[in-house]
Amino acid sequence: MYRSTVRYFLVSVAFAIIALGLTATAHATNGRMLITSNKTLTANHTGQIQFNANNITLDCAGHTISYTAANTDGCGSAGTLRCGIRAQNRTGITIKNCEVIGAYNYGVWIAGTTNSVVNGVTARSNALGFRIETSDSLNIRYSTALTCTGGGFEIRNSNNLTMFADSAVSNAGDGIDVNDSSYVNIQQAQVLDNGVNGIEFDGGPHASLGSSTIRYNGQHGLSLDPSGTNVVTYPCSAFSVSSNDVEFNIEDGIRLQNCDSGFIRNNTAQYNGACSANQDSASTLNTWTGNLLQNWCGTVPNPH
Repeated sequence: MYRSTVRYFLVSVAFAIIALGLTATAHATNGRMLITSNKTLTANHTGQIQFNANNITLDCAGHTISYTAANTDGCGSAGTLRCGIRAQNRTGITIKNCEVIGAYNYGVWIAGTTNSVVNGVTARSNALGFRIETSDSLNIRYSTALTCTGGGFEIRNSNNLTMFADSAVSNAGDGIDVNDSSYVNIQQAQVLDNGVNGIEFDGGPHASLGSSTIRYNGQHGLSLDPSGTNVVTYPCSAFSVSSNDVEFNIEDGIRLQNCDSGFIRNNTAQYNGACSANQDSASTLNTWTGNLLQNWCGTVPNPH
């Protein structure tokens, strides 16, 4: 009995030591982390995580990536900006379960990337939460831009993007800003309390916005106009705005400027600024149907 008890005690101590050793190895990391295969974080990281291969997954597993000025540059078209997660010229990558915190120029920077997924990623208190440019066939879902000093999501010169159940909350700029991009589909978004527009499409044929809540933004709730840099290639046309709640925005709820051949249907727009819906005379061939509008301006038809 005595030997059995001693043996049990020694085995228990050995397992405890092993457990402590395993715990000790999961310490925080820092610097520029280059990943070339699937990576799951086991601790928080300070610095930048950069994708250096295609068809791999970064799973932060709920851990944070925090700002430092050291070794976080290389982002943006000139390579001079700092970002927390960097994916440039990649395909088939997945970024998930991350929170990127602090004064990065871009919390998440994705450029020249195709057929990839962002899932459950939060960008908090960055200059700009998510910057997506020259990319194609991305799926961004269950992700959040929060309290950024600029905008929440900024999409530039990209095509075939789907955003599902994403949130842009309390950012100083636009909640979601889409510029010179086509076939951008935003569904079930929560866009609240942003300093400028809730959602702005600056040029982009075949845009789609549905089943989203857009409230308490500092200018327009939803603004569509072809004011990007390439209005010939990216006009405001053939769009769909349906089943959205657009309320309590400081200026117009739904605003169309020089937009054609779109569908605006089954939206609720009320308690906004001067116009819950405003369409200018340059906008033509749009179909308004089934909407609940508290008031309307310009060429918005009645019934609508």
